[in-house]
Amino acid sequence: MKAYLFDVDGVLTDPQEKRVTEPELFGQIIIKLQQGEPVGLNTGRSIEWLVERIITPLLEKLHDKSLLQHFIAIGEKGATWTVFDKEGNMHHGKIDELTISHDVIEDAKVLVEQKYGDAMFFDATKETMLSIEMHDAFDLDRFHQRQKALVKDLKRLLKKYKLQNIYRIDPTTIATDVESPKVGKALGADRFLQFLKKMDLEPQEFETFGDSKSDFEMSDELHKRGKKVTMIYVGDRLKLGEFPTEYPVDYIEGFCQGTLQYLLTH
Repeated sequence: MKAYLFDVDGVLTDPQEKRVTEPELFGQIIIKLQQGEPVGLNTGRSIEWLVERIITPLLEKLHDKSLLQHFIAIGEKGATWTVFDKEGNMHHGKIDELTISHDVIEDAKVLVEQKYGDAMFFDATKETMLSIEMHDAFDLDRFHQRQKALVKDLKRLLKKYKLQNIYRIDPTTIATDVESPKVGKALGADRFLQFLKKMDLEPQEFETFGDSKSDFEMSDELHKRGKKVTMIYVGDRLKLGEFPTEYPVDYIEGFCQGTLQYLLTH
């Protein structure tokens, strides 16, 4: 049995349109579930966003809801998650102690509205972290220029509340997160393993899918825990540079199209 763990942005969704533009990806996930193979999502996105963009379209194509017992959506870099019972009902969980200070959140909202509203918006769907995301279809280069200024302002904000050593700032391709240093793709991978143990599933092999350096953290964690893992990297290999690992890596560029190509041929 194989188990599959997917990053979402750029892996299942188009990185600029922020939606699934290759609907056959849903079909491939369903095939894995029909074969009794567990599937997980491991992303910084909120569960609310995942329900809207990934889970609801998946449910529309899935006739046997009991298959979702082997599916888990892990959000906010491991801090939140949703699983399903045999009737297809969702059950949500989160790690409360990782939640960002309310005062910081409120100040960040005002900052974004007053200074950065042309390029980005405050993501109110997050439960434990603070995220400021690029507007859909906004120019990526322009966003990255504005993001540099935002990061400086967020550093000043954390310093104001003497939280600069408590939380970290993580600028990503389409968003900027303020989060606990305890969250990350490794925490998401740990949650996936906890889920598999609870479901009494013991995969002999894991395949992880990502498009950025941080995605390697989930493969690192699985390898550290003694699991046989292969990383499928669908991002820009030139931007990745030399990145040695202790486990196999398959490089297939094309972002979500690369993911689909790999699933169709393996």
